[in-house]
Amino acid sequence: MYSYDLYTDFEIADLLANSDKSAFNYLYDKYWDKLFVIASNRLNDLVEGEEVVQDIFFNLWRKRESFKLQRGFENYFAVAVKYEVIDRRARRLKDREFRDMLSQALQDERTEVHFYQFDLDQLAMQLEYRINQLPKKCRLVFSLSRQSNLTNKQIAKKLVISEKAVEKHITHALKFLKQHFRHYFSVALLLLVS
Repeated sequence: MYSYDLYTDFEIADLLANSDKSAFNYLYDKYWDKLFVIASNRLNDLVEGEEVVQDIFFNLWRKRESFKLQRGFENYFAVAVKYEVIDRRARRLKDREFRDMLSQALQDERTEVHFYQFDLDQLAMQLEYRINQLPKKCRLVFSLSRQSNLTNKQIAKKLVISEKAVEKHITHALKFLKQHFRHYFSVALLLLVS
């Protein structure tokens, strides 16, 4: 068994890139508790704090072969936990906003949707069915835009098409869905980002 304390962070990163599980376990043992305390305190949630740390280590192992350490593991983990916490907080806010917007849409007197007649599961199934009716490329672009939250520029780069083509696909998809959902359209769009 190696004493990884004798290695520099960059040497450990090289071992990690070669799928050295002992090097990974060394990092896990060395940083897990500290990251857990930071994440849990910032999120005020022990379970979510644990999930954050597990995600960080899972992602590190998953991308180990292409992983490039810039400054040191102390810095890497500090940045990783910071962004994971920001992401979790953003998701919390998004979930809260979604629930508020959905509640408002369902209570709005101007809409013809009556809450007691409204079945979100049914609407979600219809939405999935209609999205699957879109042409393949259009469906892919729309999914990357609405469900993966990519920008038009990112989608264009990923699919090697112009941003204009991306806009055209999204416009076509929205028009198609609007025709099929009419009064439910705004609620259907909210379901896409939930």
